[in-house]
Amino acid sequence: MKQKLFLIIFLLIMILAGNNVAQDLSYYFPKEAVFNPEIPKPEDVLGFQVGEFHASHDNIVDYFRHLAEASHRVKYEVYGKTHENRPLTVAIISSEANIKRIEEIRKQHLQLNDPSVSSKLNVADLPVVVWLSHSIHGNEASAVNCSMLTAYYLAAATGKEMEELLDKTIIIIDPATNPDGVQRFSTWANGNKSYMTNPDPASREHNESWPGGRYNHYWFDLNRDWLPLEQPESEARIKKLQEWKPNILIDEHEQGTNASFHFSPGEPSRVNPLVLAENQALTQKLANNYAKAFDEIGSFYFSAERYDDYYIGRGSTYPDMNGGVALLFEQASVRGFVQESEIGLLTFPFAIRNQFIGTVSTIKTAFSIKNEFLSYQKNYYLSAIDEAKKETQKAYVFGNGNDRNATFRFARLLNIHGIKSYLLKSDLNAGTHSFNAASAYIVPLDQPQYRLIKSIFGLHLNPKDSSFYDISAWNIPQAYNLPFETIKTYSGVTGDIFSADQLPKGNTIGSGTAFAYILKWEDYNSTRALTRLLNENIVVKVAGKSFETLDGLKFGQGSILIPLGSINTDQAKVEKIISEINLIDGIDVYLLNTGDNMSVDLGSSYFSVITKPKIAVLTDDGVNAVNAGQIWHLLDTKYKIPFTMLPLKAFRQSSLNRYNVIVMPDGNYQDLDEKVAGKLQDWLATGNTLIAFENAISWLNKNKLITVELEKDDTKAIGYNYENSLLFKASREVPGTVFETRLDLTHPINYGYQTDRLPVFKDNKIVQLKAENISANYPVWYTNSPLLDGYAPAGFSKSLSGTPALGIFGSKKGRIIAFYNNTIFRGYWSGTSRQFANSLFFGDKIRLSSGNGPD
Repeated sequence: MKQKLFLIIFLLIMILAGNNVAQDLSYYFPKEAVFNPEIPKPEDVLGFQVGEFHASHDNIVDYFRHLAEASHRVKYEVYGKTHENRPLTVAIISSEANIKRIEEIRKQHLQLNDPSVSSKLNVADLPVVVWLSHSIHGNEASAVNCSMLTAYYLAAATGKEMEELLDKTIIIIDPATNPDGVQRFSTWANGNKSYMTNPDPASREHNESWPGGRYNHYWFDLNRDWLPLEQPESEARIKKLQEWKPNILIDEHEQGTNASFHFSPGEPSRVNPLVLAENQALTQKLANNYAKAFDEIGSFYFSAERYDDYYIGRGSTYPDMNGGVALLFEQASVRGFVQESEIGLLTFPFAIRNQFIGTVSTIKTAFSIKNEFLSYQKNYYLSAIDEAKKETQKAYVFGNGNDRNATFRFARLLNIHGIKSYLLKSDLNAGTHSFNAASAYIVPLDQPQYRLIKSIFGLHLNPKDSSFYDISAWNIPQAYNLPFETIKTYSGVTGDIFSADQLPKGNTIGSGTAFAYILKWEDYNSTRALTRLLNENIVVKVAGKSFETLDGLKFGQGSILIPLGSINTDQAKVEKIISEINLIDGIDVYLLNTGDNMSVDLGSSYFSVITKPKIAVLTDDGVNAVNAGQIWHLLDTKYKIPFTMLPLKAFRQSSLNRYNVIVMPDGNYQDLDEKVAGKLQDWLATGNTLIAFENAISWLNKNKLITVELEKDDTKAIGYNYENSLLFKASREVPGTVFETRLDLTHPINYGYQTDRLPVFKDNKIVQLKAENISANYPVWYTNSPLLDGYAPAGFSKSLSGTPALGIFGSKKGRIIAFYNNTIFRGYWSGTSRQFANSLFFGDKIRLSSGNGPD
């Protein structure tokens, strides 16, 4: 009887769910709203009601194009392309009169950010600019679907109130900030939709397949990329944002199904110290109106908890460093069309409506107190110059003459963020570093982006709180491993302002008939230059010992030798590639006429042939998609080396003989059994290289491919009450912190480094307890006082001190290289990614005096 009753109730839920998903526009809009019938509604273009299906990115683009064609209030722009060639778009919506002179308004608005002219501006004469950012996580779909409702409402609503609002407000709608992810998730949701919708959380509809639609094409989390700009979506968006400098930006997201609706502010104890108090006051005014709006429709909400405004590289924080007010929306996610939650059925239209209500409240608040937002932005930049003048240190200097491409890359990043830098005109000694003219840059503090400069270059030690929603450190020069210092004056040492057109150009140094070519391994683009040669089957060698020519040219270990003569007989082909390395990669190449005027003969055994890596990267369920994506992106777009993304199913079943390098990204490999471990051990025995990241090491350890003892955190929350025990747990995490390591510069894993100190990024608690055979197996160690930047739990730095940051283990003829940290974190930690490159190209060169794995 109970089973029958349960079945009846379940079927009733299913029927109710199936009959209550689609809603017409009256569900979303104010009852009093009257619309221009000549403006197309979303269903007129899509063929379905908003919320009835998940709009694909194609649908979104189609609707916004039709809307712009029909409405004089709308200007549609394409500002970039994704990896999958989808357009990145914005719709600029305002009054017809404003749209006609939108470029004039934009330029006038930008004067608020220029202290040299802003004092003359009367903010009462300017419209306020509101930017709406939707679904940067592609599977957080209520936001992207809400964008069409917002656009239609603003373009079609009639009446004096709307006309006044649009006359004083510029609304910029970025409808789908992650087009590739939106397309991937909408395909999943629609492809698993039933006519009788199923609210069961276990349903396939609510559990998308790996890697999911959250990420972009290369599985990057774009909401962590607002600062490093590794992806084209991010770079194009920031360029567009810098063209407008909005007063308000809403970053619309989703959270767990059992949550309600979050709006800013975040945790008050975790506000970045460079965010002004006035910013938080304006945020609170918006929040007060959000509360009223949600009370009116009976939607639950929360604020000032869980989320924070600390790391400035997210959508809900980056505008705070640019004179705006950034806010976060987090709506409970349906992950489909209807799903059971702890408080009842959660439907897709309900989630969309909450996003819409919050969005409209934002726009109305911006309009009602527009002068406050405009004055805040004006004063933000005026006060930035005043604060900069108080600094005893007046500028930063950075650069590395041996790594021109990393230096240029950082200067270019600053430029995109609206930060001016100037080429160093004369040699300069500062702090512990020497900077050479024409290979370093000066970044003055007395410029409008003063606070953003301080955040990018500064250290983030001693935070007020001990828990973080995201990372606790983000010093970009550390990530690039670029020397940088502060200076008290920059008078007389600044040259030309940085220009993105001035790409580094390499030269072929030397003349006469070439006997061989050599390129150094220190530059960011050296890896790409090497793969350019290997992809054309050119025989190349690596130097296992430093050497110099009789005329004083010095070359470090890791330098690449391209022999000619009987080895590479097609000299014209080699010279063509050398020219590409000069012009495209920006690398100097040295021409040698002979092999005998060297401290080490070119025919010496110290030069060994580089075997082209034939790489497989493990993917699919169990693998950390973000780490796998970072590896994919690095190999494909930066190193430009072919490789195989190998699903775990194929890894179990297929022969591994076609690969000489296998990469195990971070992940949970518990479904791989002893048989797979034995297969991998046999593959290693033939001299191949296995590279493992972070938690993949646990599987290797468990299956006895390596033997390593890791520290366990047994700290208990003694003395903490029930409520605070969660805070204690958070305080024990390593949230993304920078530590200092020391390097054995003679080891192949460290080829290309010029100093024996290297910052590393750590967001885990992997610590190796016991280490022997230091020189061969453990060439990277944490220093005695390793904390450089960010938060570390009490006692953790001491535990880390003197322990290895990576381990190298022998397995018969093979090598296992275990990275205890993500050396390519978020794609921008190029300082440590060199070690990953070295493991690919030189892993088989590593000589171990004793193995640390099975025979």
